[in-house]
Amino acid sequence: MKRALIVDDSRLARTVLGRLLTEHGVAADAAESAEVALEYLKHHRPDVVFLDHNMPGIDGFQALEAIKTNPATATIPVMMYTSQEGELYVGQARALGALGVLPKTLQHVEVVKVLRTLRLIPGPATEPPASTAAATPAAPAFDVQPLDAARLRELLEPLFSEHTTSLREEMRRGLQRLAAAPPPLPPAAATPVPSELPRQRRSGRLLPLVNALLAVTCATFAYLYFATSSALDEANQRALRLANDTATLSDARFATLASAAAPRPATDSVLDSLEWAANRGNRYAFDAVPLDDERAAMLTSLLAQLDGLGFAGTVAIDIHSGRFCMNYGSDGTLGLAPPDQPAAMCEQTGWPENEAVALGQRQSLAFANAVASAAARNPRVRVETVAHGSSSPVLDYPTVNYELTAGAWNRAATANHRVEVSLIADPADTGARR
Repeated sequence: MKRALIVDDSRLARTVLGRLLTEHGVAADAAESAEVALEYLKHHRPDVVFLDHNMPGIDGFQALEAIKTNPATATIPVMMYTSQEGELYVGQARALGALGVLPKTLQHVEVVKVLRTLRLIPGPATEPPASTAAATPAAPAFDVQPLDAARLRELLEPLFSEHTTSLREEMRRGLQRLAAAPPPLPPAAATPVPSELPRQRRSGRLLPLVNALLAVTCATFAYLYFATSSALDEANQRALRLANDTATLSDARFATLASAAAPRPATDSVLDSLEWAANRGNRYAFDAVPLDDERAAMLTSLLAQLDGLGFAGTVAIDIHSGRFCMNYGSDGTLGLAPPDQPAAMCEQTGWPENEAVALGQRQSLAFANAVASAAARNPRVRVETVAHGSSSPVLDYPTVNYELTAGAWNRAATANHRVEVSLIADPADTGARR
């Protein structure tokens, strides 16, 4: 049987989605937090994970990043199951590796589409549901072609075919009527001789048929003339409208290119997007340099984008240290305690605050050069780095008891071992945010 994991701190949300999955033959396991889900994934491999966003402790995006960066769980499909919505959120979720976003106000058909897409139930596969993310369609390109003989033939050929069939049917009915009608009697004053009777009878029979054929033919050609004239007028009007639409789109395109070429002040939404991108993967390893070559490359790219936006202000970089559960090695250095060791038996938990601040101030030569180059190239943008030690955790540490392991404690420490980037516009700047 296929199996799904539902990660949500809401018992009602877990129950609703679990019942829908069970109706389609998919067993549902539940976890009330991201920490419990990550522990579950160490021992089980579900066919899909439905992951909430707003949860105490590790949120949905942090849990998604942990799943996708772990080779043992990276291939498990993850669907965000949340009330969050908007194009920006959907883009962030997919950038981190999620298949899409399933709203909390889900319908039965949406669950069916997801399960069929993941091949968990039989049926035609469809695209995963996207709550609000839909890219704006590109403007259509119109190709205005002259109305030539081939296109005119395509317009008229159905009309000729239809009226030819009608004409044949009318001729057949006319011949049937003539064959059934008695021959007309000649006037008494002009009684023909017997030798002229057959010829007059034939003439009397053919005359109504010829008149009927002429009437039908004239009516057909008159109808075709007016229909063709109307079709040509409509086609010419359509071509004129397409030409006007093309000219309007062309003017709009040139205006857009002209406005895009000029530097413009950064807006709140643009700065928020750049901040989010700069803070993706903002954690650093237990014994790594926080401001290393990789973060130098990120800073260089960020400064280039801010230059293009005409941004004036401060790029604030805050470094925080986690309070890890550590033991002393044979060489006297501190290392992470084994994950299954009781947290209460750690030989040292975290560094002294002054040492934690000093560790946060470490940076590579490439990062120092990136900061110096930014100051020389654009004095309107300032880069400030501040090490806060371990005084500002983003995730509360668990309560130490006899069941708590060093691995569970160090997961919280890893979440707090981070580098945060903030963009603070000058008050005089048009796009000032704060």
